[in-house]
Amino acid sequence: MASAGELAQHGGIEPAGRQRCLRDFMSSALYDSFIADYYDASPVVAGRTQDIAFYRSAAREYGDPILELGCGTGRVTMALAEEGYRVTGLDNSEQMLERATQKRAALVTEARERVHFVQGDMTGFDVGEKFRLIIIPFRPFQHLIEVHQQVDCLMSVRKHLAPRGRLIVDFFQTDARRMHDPMFHEEQFVAEYEMSGGRRIRLTERVVAFHRAEQRNDVEMIYGVTHPDGRKERLVFAFTVRYFFRYEVEHLLARCGFRVTTVYGNFDRPPLRDDSPEMIFVAEAA
Repeated sequence: MASAGELAQHGGIEPAGRQRCLRDFMSSALYDSFIADYYDASPVVAGRTQDIAFYRSAAREYGDPILELGCGTGRVTMALAEEGYRVTGLDNSEQMLERATQKRAALVTEARERVHFVQGDMTGFDVGEKFRLIIIPFRPFQHLIEVHQQVDCLMSVRKHLAPRGRLIVDFFQTDARRMHDPMFHEEQFVAEYEMSGGRRIRLTERVVAFHRAEQRNDVEMIYGVTHPDGRKERLVFAFTVRYFFRYEVEHLLARCGFRVTTVYGNFDRPPLRDDSPEMIFVAEAA
């Protein structure tokens, strides 16, 4: 297996060894689409900074090496590398990893050599290393629709966790209205912003279908694009999101050999409450 420095130097992305190709809904094709070009510029992503401070603090507490699952374009990965930590980012989207590699090329040499990217499926991977900290930031676990995918992911994490290492995974705390209220079938305004090249974006979202018995929603993020020449385009990013509840997650972690040490309700580390926007679980091997 190539070292992080070698991959950084040559701009390579290494495939995960011996991975199982479970492609179900969380397929590489989901993010290998127009969304890879629009992802980083969205205020939903660009404005999300609290979690970066949280994961930097976790890295100081638990140390490196660090494995990030569902790393996407490397938003968190780069922030940790710039702080001096050795980070491996795993994602199954070739296009998202291409953008992450471009970001890595812009880092100073020392930080660039600390970043290693692997293309692979988070439900079954082998990167040949143990990690002191494994993180799953900003909802990729909620793309794992089926219980067997969730279990497979956590069992793979367990195999890669160093002694006394920690797993941190964050979820949104479910808003009960979004499980059934027909108002969410209508497009809800999210943001308006301008991208490089002069494209103007009006971003909206809607829930296409509720599936309460399966704890999932079919969702659309709709990008209304106005190009500099006045041409208009409507781009729809359609996906399914699985929602979770606190004790479901705790039982799932216990089933896979983890013990929950802390549950936070936001990235400034308050306890989980009824009105908390986040559910952030810190777990260790049982």
